[in-house]
Amino acid sequence: MTILSCSATKCMYNDHELCSRGDIEITGNGAHRADETSCGSFRERSSGSAMNSTGEHCGCKKINIDCKAQECTYNEHSKCTASAIDVSGCSTEGCNETQCSTFACKC
Repeated sequence: MTILSCSATKCMYNDHELCSRGDIEITGNGAHRADETSCGSFRERSSGSAMNSTGEHCGCKKINIDCKAQECTYNEHSKCTASAIDVSGCSTEGCNETQCSTFACKC
């Protein structure tokens, strides 16, 4: 599993820059740069919703990452092999842009 730090604080799964989803998918099949990737699991938090209202989930420091960025150095059979990654994302209202800041092209 990979250590994840996520700054996409408008994501409904973000819990103090950790992910409460359990696993994520990084998209960007033809990516050659970090800004061509994104967190495919991102879901914008609605203003009235309470995250983790059931109390069953907590932010996870280590997470399974399915990676579709085939040109990334850390992609091995669609799994992320990096020891740690950063998913960056804006924290302003209405913003849903994310990227894997750790992406490194093997091309």
